[in-house]
Amino acid sequence: MLRFAVAILFAVALPVAAQQGILGNVTDGSGGAVPGANVLIVNTGTNAVSQATTNNEGFFTAPSLPVGGYSVTVEKTGFKKSVHTGITLQVDQRAEVNFRLDVGETTDSIEVTGEAPLVDTSSATVGKVVENRRIADLPLNGRNALALVMLTPGVKSQAGPTNSGFVDRGTALSAVSINGGPSSLNSFIIDGGNNNSAYLADINVSPTVDAVQEFKVQSNVMSAEFGFTAGGVINIVTRSGTNTPHGSLYYFVRNDAFDARNAFAATKAPFRYNQYGGTIGGPVVLPKLYNGRNKSFFFFNYEGWQNRRFQSNILSVPTEAMRAGDFSNLRDATGKQIQISIPTPPPLTRAAPGLSALLSKIT
Repeated sequence: MLRFAVAILFAVALPVAAQQGILGNVTDGSGGAVPGANVLIVNTGTNAVSQATTNNEGFFTAPSLPVGGYSVTVEKTGFKKSVHTGITLQVDQRAEVNFRLDVGETTDSIEVTGEAPLVDTSSATVGKVVENRRIADLPLNGRNALALVMLTPGVKSQAGPTNSGFVDRGTALSAVSINGGPSSLNSFIIDGGNNNSAYLADINVSPTVDAVQEFKVQSNVMSAEFGFTAGGVINIVTRSGTNTPHGSLYYFVRNDAFDARNAFAATKAPFRYNQYGGTIGGPVVLPKLYNGRNKSFFFFNYEGWQNRRFQSNILSVPTEAMRAGDFSNLRDATGKQIQISIPTPPPLTRAAPGLSALLSKIT
């Protein structure tokens, strides 16, 4: 039983890499290519290491990296070591990091910190990333991260106010048009896998706000990996554990006790909405059995919500006078009396004598 539990824990703990990666080229002081340079790419959150070697043209690539912060180090005999830190890799980003090595000893190093935002030059895809800070900080009615797709240019709601995801976590969230495309033909991806419901043309899994690291709304020209869509792509990456244990607890409540009475209702309609949960993540550590620091991580999120809601219907019905045919007290929305005038029918005129004689012969 213990082995089975550990296997399940490890299966859910390992982060899934999506389509993002880091690439670049290494040159010397004269601009010539530096082949055979060792490239070390380190995830600053988990200390996971990826290695690459430059080819004859000085290029290197490290695909399938999880989103997060990175540092990249390049070493080559006869050159000073060069380090780039402060690199943030976002979902579906091919970050280009280029190096220019100076002649010197490998014990000397040049470090570049506070890397500027990286430009994706390897793809023609147009998209907007909604990062974790905005997901966590912006107010959301119903607290669903996918409601923030409306922040992306070219996205139009097909569901109106219900696109906030309040109560409805399926069709209401997925009913968006991207660049004029049909809402039922968008592609939802979560951690690199398909998240579309073939039966209802909406989403299978709606991750909670605290479980989403970031997502990207992609449109325009997309590579073949994002095929089978006539709309856009909503690419979601969930959070993962790091070497530093972290977690959160939250509770959100809406109640009619906090609301004012509708001006047209005699009483306040009952309204109870409770949304609660928590998260925890970190390295997999089993005392005296296994230490997963720098190797294996876990992240767990639970959320529950309860909803009880009534709606007051504001209607108008005919008065006794109206049912009797008297509409003299009919008023508009401002309360002003509406004057109803019934036009008088024109007087009946006698037919011409010749026409009367003709009609009498016909009958």
